[in-house]
Amino acid sequence: MGNLRTPLFDGHAARGARIVEFAGWDMPLLYTGIVEEHLAVRRAAGLFDVSHMGKLLLEGPGTHADVNRLSTNDIPATPGRARYTHLLDDRGRILDDVIFTCLGPDRFLCVCNAGPRPRIAAWIQGHLRGPTMRDLTPDHLCLAFQGPRAAEALQRLTSTDLGSLKPFRAVAIPLALPGGSPPETEGRGPPDPLASRGAVLATRTGYTGEDGFELFPRSALAVPGWDALLAAGRDLGAVPVGLGARDTLRLEKGYLLSGQDFTGNETSLETNSEWLVKWDHDFIGRDALLAQKARGGYRLLMGLRLLEKGVPRHGCRVLSGDREVGRVTSGTMSPSLRVGIALAYLDPGFQAPGTRVAVDIRGEPKAADVVKPPFL
Repeated sequence: MGNLRTPLFDGHAARGARIVEFAGWDMPLLYTGIVEEHLAVRRAAGLFDVSHMGKLLLEGPGTHADVNRLSTNDIPATPGRARYTHLLDDRGRILDDVIFTCLGPDRFLCVCNAGPRPRIAAWIQGHLRGPTMRDLTPDHLCLAFQGPRAAEALQRLTSTDLGSLKPFRAVAIPLALPGGSPPETEGRGPPDPLASRGAVLATRTGYTGEDGFELFPRSALAVPGWDALLAAGRDLGAVPVGLGARDTLRLEKGYLLSGQDFTGNETSLETNSEWLVKWDHDFIGRDALLAQKARGGYRLLMGLRLLEKGVPRHGCRVLSGDREVGRVTSGTMSPSLRVGIALAYLDPGFQAPGTRVAVDIRGEPKAADVVKPPFL
């Protein structure tokens, strides 16, 4: 297909996954079915290969100061702390939403989205005053193990007490894998820049709204790591999950999708993300956001919950009578709620929760209420 592939691609294909192109990568959309995989994550655990996500390592004197200046949120300087944030251009528009994890003094991992990775890497590089940046994306996986039983399953593979690891914390954990570790992890190859010898970086983060972890092993651990995680959780109901259920899971929680809910034209205020903006520090785009906040009158990303049968989709018009008052950015039939849900940019006057609107689905207006996400 000419697209990039993660080291687990052959395994996904062998499991019968339906492969689709996403952000230039060949990725599994589903294995058995989106609804089935979605509900497995809500009820037990699911394992996602999201190794297409960008993994950028920033290090050197002054890294924390530089990272904080790029970020709307305050980035912690304490090793083992992670934080979700926006990167903005000078006009306050979102370039990407990312997670920065402090690995050590002036040492940070930035996990960014797959599509914008090349330009985000170049943008960060262009704004660094002294630190160096390495793109580790080809060398490290990102495995997301998500769901209420994920911690129990992962605990079976490590001596580290996962119960003491709070959300948005990070730790290097040793993993007991079948057949031992490959040479790359035993000190005979280059050291792992993300974890100490024989360990794997794990963060208590995710994109599903469930408890869980994101693991960043070297690519050499792809197959043994994937197989061991699934085996550890099999009796608990853990299954492999594709990008289809990842999308429905994140939408139920109101999480943004890069390239769809923001496209380079929207600000943090318009995406209803002012909670990510810490006004008391200087960051790129701050002046533009302050000016927009003072002006007011901007559209706002809100949730829609359908009151009639129908599935809202990206691009559907939101109506008040015959007047268009917004556009859907993401929509689906919620597997958990069994109703149509959506995110949509709404005009002033139609943003308050409880406002009654309609969604134009194939020419038929379907009644919906405006709600503030999450949907569950």
